[in-house]
Amino acid sequence: MKALFVEVKYKGKVELTTELFDKLPSIVVLCSNIQYLDFLASVRLKLEAAGKTVILFKSRHGQYPGQILGCDVFKFEAKLDNSDEVLTDGYGFLYLGDGLFHPTALLFRNEMPVIMYEPRGKKVTVLDQSYLGRLKKQKNARLAKFIESKNIGILVTRKPGQNQNRPVEQFRSAMANRGKNILVFLTDNINFMKLEDFNCVDSWVNTGCPRIVQDFNCVNLRDLKEIGFFSSEKMVF
Repeated sequence: MKALFVEVKYKGKVELTTELFDKLPSIVVLCSNIQYLDFLASVRLKLEAAGKTVILFKSRHGQYPGQILGCDVFKFEAKLDNSDEVLTDGYGFLYLGDGLFHPTALLFRNEMPVIMYEPRGKKVTVLDQSYLGRLKKQKNARLAKFIESKNIGILVTRKPGQNQNRPVEQFRSAMANRGKNILVFLTDNINFMKLEDFNCVDSWVNTGCPRIVQDFNCVNLRDLKEIGFFSSEKMVF
């Protein structure tokens, strides 16, 4: 099935508040989702006029400069203009957009402050180390539950860009070797309420969009690889 992706852009105004300027560090990595991407140039000028040094975020798979994709967030190498030196501290991210998914992914991968600004409501939210600590505790609890579970449900999607048939088959084989029972659930749209009916599943593993863990008690397949759970198997992600 062919998919048509339509870029939906915000048509209102983006006005920066005093509260936002007060909470920003001196060096800012600027990024946005597709809705507010057209405002990055003007926002950058306003930040620089206020004495901030601005670095534009660069995604590996994003189509535009400054665009952030939640499934593609990585450890960002912040560099000043005309410098090859990678900054290790003293900067933070400014995310222009709505929702916690993108800024939370930034925080997880970089462990630097993320200031989230929602232009429509002029709301400022700071995601810092205390917020990151709470998220890590929740993540570790989910991983511990998975390791102790016998019956595992794997969530698989057929959506373009999220389908991972090869890793799923590798995962099934690896879990069978460890004596775990595997159930695969193939769907385009996950209904969390219906999943609650499967009492036979002790723990869920998500292979689709990583944001699912914000809405449902499961672990991401990539998280298991990162903690070395597959150290004895060659897993391709």
